[in-house]
Amino acid sequence: MKMSVDYGKLGERVRKQRERGCMSQAKLAEAADVSIQHISNIENAKTKVSLEKLVDIANVLDCSMDELVCDSLVKAKVIYVNEAVGMFSRFSDAQVRALPEFLRSCTYFFHIMEKNMRREDV
Repeated sequence: MKMSVDYGKLGERVRKQRERGCMSQAKLAEAADVSIQHISNIENAKTKVSLEKLVDIANVLDCSMDELVCDSLVKAKVIYVNEAVGMFSRFSDAQVRALPEFLRSCTYFFHIMEKNMRREDV
């Protein structure tokens, strides 16, 4: 199965990681040894970033490459699980208690969607 890189999602993740670290585009650009315009173009999916520069950016942002390109990976479940765990840590106790029921509802909904998709494929 061949998947192409989703540069839009990659750019969004670079921006979110940069903002999470309270870093400006200028600071990221300087640390990764690229121009501010290049960082802007990456974040807005106007350019493709080289593997070497993406490694530099991931290192500056203190994140893994997987975290930046997970939207283009077939096997990225662990990244999404970790992302969800990070979200859960910001929830109140009442919100966390409601999550299992919410997830059961989602599971039921996904089951129905998959069933309908299989019918359409036949």
